[in-house]
Amino acid sequence: MSKKHIFTAAVAAMAAAAGWGASAHDASAQVTTSWSGAPETREGQQRFKIRGRFQYDIQDANWDLGAEDGFRSYTRRAFLGAQGRLTDRWRYKVDFILTPSATSIGVDDAFLEYVTDDWSLVIGEFNITSPLEDRISSLDIPFIERSSMINAFEFGRRAGLGFIAGGANYSFAAALQGDSLNNAETSFNNDESTAVSARFTYAPIFETAPEGVTLVHLGVHARARDAGGDATSQIRTRPLNGRGARWIDSGSVAANRFDSDVTYGAELALQRGPFGLTAEYAQMEGDTVGGLSRTYEGYYVDVYWSLTGESRSYRGNQGSFGAISPRNPVTAEGGLGHWMASARYDYLDLSDGTDPNRGEQTAWAVGLDWVPLDRVRFKLNYAVSDMDRTVGVDDEAQIVTLRTQFDF
Repeated sequence: MSKKHIFTAAVAAMAAAAGWGASAHDASAQVTTSWSGAPETREGQQRFKIRGRFQYDIQDANWDLGAEDGFRSYTRRAFLGAQGRLTDRWRYKVDFILTPSATSIGVDDAFLEYVTDDWSLVIGEFNITSPLEDRISSLDIPFIERSSMINAFEFGRRAGLGFIAGGANYSFAAALQGDSLNNAETSFNNDESTAVSARFTYAPIFETAPEGVTLVHLGVHARARDAGGDATSQIRTRPLNGRGARWIDSGSVAANRFDSDVTYGAELALQRGPFGLTAEYAQMEGDTVGGLSRTYEGYYVDVYWSLTGESRSYRGNQGSFGAISPRNPVTAEGGLGHWMASARYDYLDLSDGTDPNRGEQTAWAVGLDWVPLDRVRFKLNYAVSDMDRTVGVDDEAQIVTLRTQFDF
């Protein structure tokens, strides 16, 4: 399907959603409405719910060389979509990316899923095999942006077919995917990029008690990609929480662009009540269009502490974390909401190669989050990134960001 027709097709799919489930319609079933951030309508096996999110950032950046100095505010994300069930077996989800100043409307998740008691099949745009941090919604990650490793190694959503299985404390996912539906189709006489990927997670310790969650999460993932006739992959990163310039860059010439690559990594997450730690490592190896071999690596370590005692919610059958619900939300009668302090160390090595902008980025950040009530969150981050080019000029960026977000 041409990418420019995605919006039209998806709107038609959403509008027809109720009709698709006609075979499961029970004339005697009552229509009921429940509330989960927004109304969800149910009739028999059918369900339908409008969903969305809005993230607004205010940022002050100070670079040693002045490359991206300045104070700015911007919309980081604006999504509007829908999810539901046609029957208990057939489910769907579509989120449109409506970010102002973007040149077109895109899609985030956009898939149809067939679900059984033990496994499910997914077709569409999804990221079911991504590493831990990318599997967590941007609404629920501890920091304002994901790690340099996640952003540089091009994890994210692509269109294809996926398989999912899992239980209370384990998950497995595998996928065969092509390009993202958001990438423009500019050539029609070659193959688009393809990827085969898988992820497995296991929680040998996962206990839930009134005082909080006790957890040990382990995970591994792997991905093999072939660029086909579209070798445009450029491995690079912005400073932590940064906008604009990507100071550390593997290069744009053919000698540095991957024709094929393999990425593999490991995950660790620990939690004991209000205290937690998350760490991930990944390595990318590949051959460039110019016939040269390249190897890159990155990792991060996060620690966090819920000052008000809550635990992050963990979903064992997905191997990921969800939203934190405040024990004492802010209401007319009082309440503090949820407060969380966090710290991060982040490292990315893109020094292998010939481009003068290649190098290493070492960063650290501290953050303070406030969740006054479910689905509303404020995040304050201070991040420092040392960007050391193998050849040429180094730089350092200090970035302060305040995010306001809500979802429904």
